[in-house]
Amino acid sequence: MCLGLLLLPPCGSAADAARGAIVAKVRCSPCHHLDAPSTHIGPSLLGVYGRKPSIEGVPFQEWSASALDLWLRNPRAVKLNTKMQLPPLSKRDRQDIIAYLAQQADSLR
Repeated sequence: MCLGLLLLPPCGSAADAARGAIVAKVRCSPCHHLDAPSTHIGPSLLGVYGRKPSIEGVPFQEWSASALDLWLRNPRAVKLNTKMQLPPLSKRDRQDIIAYLAQQADSLR
C-alpha cells in the first residue's frame, strides 16, 4: 500500500524539474552558477547534464542521471579529494535536481 504524506511526492511519481530548479537554486547556487557558463566557487552547472566532467579524476564519461545521482549522494565517494562538501540531499531532491539539469541541457541544444 502506498501512503502519501504532506510535502512528499505521490508514490511512484516522476521527478519534478520545476521543483528541481528551486532546490538547485537553494542548494547549488551558493557555489555554482546555474544559468551562466562561468565558474563561481565550483564549475557552472549550465548544460552539465550529458557533458563530460570538467573535474579531473571523476570516473564518468559524462554527467548522466546515474553519475549525477552518485555525485550528489556523496561527492567524496566518487572523488576522494574533492573540495565539494554537500549536506545530504534526499532521493527526491536529487531526482528533481537531475530532472532540472536534464531539462535545462535539452533546452540549450
